[in-house]
Amino acid sequence: MRKILLLLMIAGIVLTACGRKEPPQPVAENAPPAIVSIESVISGNSLKLDITLSGGKGGIGYQIDRAEIDPYCKCPSFWRRYYEEVPNSKNFERASMPQLINLRGGDFEYAFRVRAVDILGRFSEWSKPIRARAEAFYE
Repeated sequence: MRKILLLLMIAGIVLTACGRKEPPQPVAENAPPAIVSIESVISGNSLKLDITLSGGKGGIGYQIDRAEIDPYCKCPSFWRRYYEEVPNSKNFERASMPQLINLRGGDFEYAFRVRAVDILGRFSEWSKPIRARAEAFYE
């Protein structure tokens, strides 16, 4: 009985002792990924984004989320993943990455946001929302 009590006390001390209680994290010697600039141009039913990223030594990518703008409250709906460029060694630091997005015509307005991701799975902050609506063409 004393041995069981002693083992329970030792187990309690081991389980509640100080120290990290999470899996080891990768050590990153390079800067975290960041968005340097985003330039947007609307032409007809297309939105062209020129995204420049930094950081992410060994490979960098990005994610684009899209939300529809409610016509009554002028607020975005739920954000959904629209496109993802996975980090790879072809995408190097300070590379400009163009992305062409097709917009639905009519009264639909969208908001897009972008964030960078590196090969270690680290993310940058989301960009400010970019609002876009297809241009109407009349003959």
